[in-house]
Amino acid sequence: SSALQACDACLLVVDAVEGMGPRTHQVFREALVHQLIPVLVVNKMDRLCTHLGLTPTEAYVRTRLLLESVNAAASAMITSLHNNQQQQQQTQGQADATTTNNNNENNDDSNKEERMQQEIDLW
Repeated sequence: SSALQACDACLLVVDAVEGMGPRTHQVFREALVHQLIPVLVVNKMDRLCTHLGLTPTEAYVRTRLLLESVNAAASAMITSLHNNQQQQQQTQGQADATTTNNNNENNDDSNKEERMQQEIDLW
C-alpha cells in the first residue's frame, strides 16, 4: 500500500472469463481509498471465443455483463467509503461538541470562582 501513495492512477486488470476475483476487489478498494484513478483492462478476451466457444454476439454480451459487474462493484465501494467518511465526520463533530461543552462548563466554573473571590474581596 505504500507504493500506492506514489501513484496517480492504477490499472485494474480483470480476466474476461473469470471476472473480478476477491483479490481484485481488495486491490480496487485500496486504490479508491488512496484516491487513485482506476483504468480498467479486460484481459484474455480471446478466451471467450477460443476456450468457451462463444459467438461474437455472445462474447459482446458477456463483456457487457462483466463491465456492468465492475461498475456495480465500484459503485458499492464508493458508496461504502462515502458512508464511512460521513460517519467519521459525525463522530468527530460529536466529539468536538462534547469537548467544547466541557470547556464551556470548566470556564463557567472558573468564572463562578472568580466572581465569588471578588465578592469576598469586596467584603
